[in-house]
Amino acid sequence: MAMRDRLISMLSVALVATAVMLVTPTLSAGGATEQTEDILRMNDGRVLRGRIISEDRFIIVFEYIERRLGLRTKLRLNADDVLKIERDVVIVIDTAVVIKREGRRSSAVSRPSSDDPDARRYGRSKYDDPADDVPTLYLVPFKGTMGTDIHRDIYEKVVEDILSHEPDVVVFVLDSAEYSDLMLRDESEGVFDIAEYRSLVTLLKSELADYRQVLWIKDSVGLSSMLALAWGEIYMSPDARFWGMEAVIERSGADKWTDDDIRAKMSAAWTASAKSFLEYSGHSMKLADAMMWPEKKLSASYRGREVVWALNDLGEFVIDNSDKKTLALRAKAAEDLLISSGTIDSLDDLAFLLGYREYREIDGKGSALVNSYVEKWRAQFDKTKELWADYQQHLGWATGGEAAKWLGRARQDLEKIIRAMSRYKAVEIRWRTDIGPSKFDLEIEVEKLREQIQALKSGRGGGYGGGGGGFGSGGPR
Repeated sequence: MAMRDRLISMLSVALVATAVMLVTPTLSAGGATEQTEDILRMNDGRVLRGRIISEDRFIIVFEYIERRLGLRTKLRLNADDVLKIERDVVIVIDTAVVIKREGRRSSAVSRPSSDDPDARRYGRSKYDDPADDVPTLYLVPFKGTMGTDIHRDIYEKVVEDILSHEPDVVVFVLDSAEYSDLMLRDESEGVFDIAEYRSLVTLLKSELADYRQVLWIKDSVGLSSMLALAWGEIYMSPDARFWGMEAVIERSGADKWTDDDIRAKMSAAWTASAKSFLEYSGHSMKLADAMMWPEKKLSASYRGREVVWALNDLGEFVIDNSDKKTLALRAKAAEDLLISSGTIDSLDDLAFLLGYREYREIDGKGSALVNSYVEKWRAQFDKTKELWADYQQHLGWATGGEAAKWLGRARQDLEKIIRAMSRYKAVEIRWRTDIGPSKFDLEIEVEKLREQIQALKSGRGGGYGGGGGGFGSGGPR
């Protein structure tokens, strides 16, 4: 009965909002147009003018109108962030003045031409000239596979570039999903290395402690969701996913223990380590539990602006009542539950929700550094697989009088692979997971080959036996 009454109330509010939208403008003397608008006065001091499209207890969908520039944007706002609503406020618009303003642009501001698709900006003014004194945003991509593409090594250089530009906000853009919506693998499986990810977060949180940091989730499925929970201020694209933390349990290997007590303790240790990321953000540990453990349910109740979580289905709002699968969040649900601060389509939308009427995106090296790193380490990894095949072929040729020659070639192949591993940690990591031998294994083999070559040259040894040594002929997996 209570749920039905709530739905009826929400429907009534939506109908009232629709009626407001249908108010017909009237013409007044002098070519002016008389209209009505809704005004939202926000807790942070912003005043938003436009019209309420729909609203309920938690969310207000609002069409913000920038009349000076003729721009509109649809926003989803948390109702608790609104201090006061003024409805159906009568305004008078002088159409002649509006037309005159539309034809005048300041030469000091770099704006796209009307033919540019980006010219249809949705509520924001983006400045491109560094001389403009406006808030600055620095975008940093978290894109690709966790543990290889997303690795501390490259972000140390990104941090240096951020510090040189001193932005107002650092925006980390997360796009890392191991599975598609159809549960088909899109990427290589992320590397299970919680210590590495904690090291990355510590670097960013400590070195950039003086800067406002926000996370924009475009997609997050798998171990990346554990990383995401280290940020308290999260925004999500409309079709973004935020799920997949069952990977923490699955890849820890804790379930391989046959003793129930030991298995439980190992699982608890791994989940506690994963939940340590939330110490940076303040998100509920119960949220993390529901995202990792299939058997845990989740519900929420509201105490003012605070969400009170419960690992059961007894709360006011049941979010996950299944004991067979983990919690999986989409953008709208994350926003309704105040996990996300807003749903955004573009950087313009993000700037608006951050409270900036104008902004400038810093033309830093961050994206170029990350993209170049990913391209280069992957190219090096592909090269090492070719070298591995060459190594095995050269071993096979190491017979008779030319044994020393081909063993030398095999040794050089391994040395090149080792150099690639030393240059890119990602190459070493992917070798361990995809091929088998570690960097240490390869170094030991190089020493064995060196000793064998010396023995052959000194006459203390015969042929190598037609590839009878080395790692065998299995090749890359």
